[in-house]
Amino acid sequence: MKKVSHILSLGILSTLLFSCATVHDRLNTGTIVRDCTGTYLRVAENEDYLVCNAEILESKKDGEKVSLVYDNTDKCPERDGKIMCMMYHERKGMIRVKSVK
Repeated sequence: MKKVSHILSLGILSTLLFSCATVHDRLNTGTIVRDCTGTYLRVAENEDYLVCNAEILESKKDGEKVSLVYDNTDKCPERDGKIMCMMYHERKGMIRVKSVK
């Protein structure tokens, strides 16, 4: 009985760990914010997310409301080696846009 309980506990724990590991395909509505540091999606209470593939939003204007499907990311190779301005823009994270709704 104890062995079954341990196996069941491990199964539940494994499921919880893997289900929380990554978040994909988020749909969020926000405002486009641009400055010399890049293009951002501003959501909630002034939480800005740097858009790695900003070219997908070229047709959108600064201050325009948009709904995006995106993935969170921790790497932004599109920006590697590019010189940006010396301004600091606080951000909550980085995202890769999959589609604009």
